[in-house]
Amino acid sequence: MLMGGYVKAIGAGLSCPDWPLCYGKFFPFFGSVETPGYTPWQVFAEWFHRLWASFVGFVLLGIVYQARKYRQDAPLLFSLGVICVALFGVQVLLGGLTVIGDLNEFIVVAHLANAILIIMLEMTIAFISFIYSGGLNLKNLPE
Repeated sequence: MLMGGYVKAIGAGLSCPDWPLCYGKFFPFFGSVETPGYTPWQVFAEWFHRLWASFVGFVLLGIVYQARKYRQDAPLLFSLGVICVALFGVQVLLGGLTVIGDLNEFIVVAHLANAILIIMLEMTIAFISFIYSGGLNLKNLPE
């Protein structure tokens, strides 16, 4: 969300005018790429936002894998992880529609709201993991 907010703040939301590529390239910084109306930093920020989102997607897949493999005593973790991955898929589609839809306000807000929902689920998964790992033992609290 920080990267998305930064991209929005510097006005770089359409600095990569196509999706999923950027100026038809995965890495648009080599060769002669014309970026009319945008600085190279704005293009980099938008490109990096997409790259970072890809990384987050792999992390979410890792969370689901770990929950399934190691926390069979907590099936809720796996279920929440699957929901989180599904919402991430929606997030990717909303990100693409944001660019293709020329920063349509409804799509931009949906993209942000979905990101908030994903972070809330990630925090819930972390909290449940903490509880299941014995991190909160109420029996040993002082009276």
